[in-house]
Amino acid sequence: MQPEPISSIIRRILSKSGLDKEIKKSEIFGQWPEIVGKKIASKAELVAIEQGILFVQVSDSSWRNELSLMEGIIIAKINETFDEERVSRIYLL
Repeated sequence: MQPEPISSIIRRILSKSGLDKEIKKSEIFGQWPEIVGKKIASKAELVAIEQGILFVQVSDSSWRNELSLMEGIIIAKINETFDEERVSRIYLL
C-alpha cells in the first residue's frame, strides 16, 4: 500500500472542517484588484461572499451603475480565474 500524499490529507481535513470554503473566499478577496483592475478595486470594496453572492461596497452611484452593467463580465472573470463557479451573483451596496 502506497502512503497517501500529504496534500490529499490536508485537502481532506480542510474539506471536513469547512475551512476549504473560507480559503476559497479569501482567495477572491486577495485577488480582487487583479481581477477587476486597480481603478475599479479602489472604488468597489469586497465586503463578503455568502452562498455564491459577492457583496461589494461601491463608492458612489455612478460606480454602482457601471459595475451593475459589468456584473456578468466580473462574475465570468472570477470563475475563470479559479477554474470553478465561485460567484453566481453580485450585490452592490
